[in-house]
Formats: sequence, structure tokens, C-alpha cells
Amino acid sequence: MRPIGKQRSAVRYPLDEIFGSAAHVRLIRVLVHDVETPVSVADAARLAGLTPAGARKALERVEESGLIERVGSGRAQKWGLKKEHAITQPLRDLFAREQRRYEGLVARLQSAVGLPEIRAAWIKRLPLSMAEPMDISVLAEADAIAWIHEELRARLIDLEKELDLIIEVTVFTRADAPAPGPDAVFLWGTDPDSTTVDRRPPQTHTEADQRSLLMADSVAELIRSDPSLIVRAVQHLDRLLREGQGTASGDIAEWRQLLVAYSPERVRSLLVSTSSRAQRLRQSSPFFAVLTPGERDQVMAAIEKRS
Repeated sequence: MRPIGKQRSAVRYPLDEIFGSAAHVRLIRVLVHDVETPVSVADAARLAGLTPAGARKALERVEESGLIERVGSGRAQKWGLKKEHAITQPLRDLFAREQRRYEGLVARLQSAVGLPEIRAAWIKRLPLSMAEPMDISVLAEADAIAWIHEELRARLIDLEKELDLIIEVTVFTRADAPAPGPDAVFLWGTDPDSTTVDRRPPQTHTEADQRSLLMADSVAELIRSDPSLIVRAVQHLDRLLREGQGTASGDIAEWRQLLVAYSPERVRSLLVSTSSRAQRLRQSSPFFAVLTPGERDQVMAAIEKRS
């Protein structure tokens, strides 16, 4: 960061203090948008992609602005947002717009690559800066190789101009397609490197219920350590409701209402309940869709261990 030529009043320009560095922005996003409960330094660091030492230093600096506060003491001490602060709601709106912008970008990319001849498409890795190109890998049918690249370029040019973003497209056949990396963002189809065939016999209704309960139990344990999973699920449900899901919208709206109204403890209890309502809702659970690859692997490993 370049040196500041002139200091300015934090009373007149509080956002200078609040958005003082990239670390500040990341932590504020976590507290304002990603979670709704106070978090420890370790959790804040993990969610924001910072070191614990860096997170603590940034939290202490943001605390001076009056936007956040310490909750508890000793090892149980956490950091939480002052919900009554005048800037809290505008910040919520700002980060919500940021998320909708990204969702809109992904939706338009999905629409562009949504051709019958394309078997899979993914962003290799989201660019770290707007100056970097966005590399998209496409797995296409062999007989479409001659024309599919130019068709995709024509479909993407308006998006490049609108966002001032360079989008590079590489088309592969199954014979030469690389394996997507851990940071890949899938846009269309499934993982082209997945060749494992599930040879288990079809599940009975009882077996399916038992498996969904095991998954719900694993998700409940994740929520115990990371309540932000609930916020991620609500944001996912909001997106589904905006898009419209036909007859499924009823269950989606019910899930959203419950996740907003219930405490994390009640959500965890609902997930593992044996009531008929809980059994029905588990069939449309929003949680698996918002798990990170690491969280998904953790859930699946727990299920296989207990199956």
C-alpha cells in the first residue's frame, strides 16, 4: 500500500478506518455477511483466509472504529458485529450486492457453455486480480472441436466487454482433458476425471432415509464448529428462490424460514430429528450444495464409516 499523503478524520470518513486494508475487508465480510454469530480469532482467520496473528491485529484495529466488539473473555473470547452501528446495514447491502454480482457472472457463464455438445466446463481457478485472464476449460464431443471454440468466443465477448475481463477458453476432448484442480469452479456437467462407477444396488426407502440422516448428522457436527454454514445455506436458498424452482419452491421457502428463525442449536436438532417433518425436509436439505470440497469429503467419509 502506498504511503498516505494526508491523514483524514475517522469521524468524517469512518470507512477509511474500517476498510483500511484487505485484511479488514475480509474480516468485515465474515462478520457482516458470512456469519451472524460472534467468532473466535481462529475461526475468523480461517474464514477470511488470514493467519491468526494477522486476523487478531486486524480485528483489534477494526474494533477501534466501533463496528465490532469483543464478546466474553479468556479462551472463550470472540469477536462480534455491533448490529446497531449505523454502518452495519449498508455494509450488509454492499456485500450482498458483491455476492449477487458473482452469482450473476457464474450464471451467465453457465448459460454460455450450456450447449448439448459440451460435456463439462469449469473455471480452472478464479483470477486473483481483474488483470488476470479467467481460464475456462471445456470438454466437448470430438465432432464439435472444429467449431465449438469460435461459438463460445462469440457467446462470451459481450460479457468480457461489460466486465472488462479477459476470458480464455481451451477446448478438450475426453482423450486430452486435464483433471480439474482443487480450486476449479464447475459451470456445466460433472467432473470429467470421475470414472468411478457406483455398483451398489439401489437403496430402499428405509436405506435412503438412514443415509440422509447420517449426512444430516455429519452436517450438524460441521455447524457446531462453523455456524457460518447456516448463512451459506440461506444465501443459497435466496438464490434458488430468485431463480424460481417450480413445485420445489415450497420446501425451499420453508427451509429458509427455519434457518433464519432458529438458533444454530435448534437447526442442529432439526437436522437429526426423527420427526416426519424433519424426514421430509432432509430430502431437500440445502447444506450439501454449499459445502466446500474439504467439508464435502469430510461428510462423505463420515457417512461411509458409519454405513
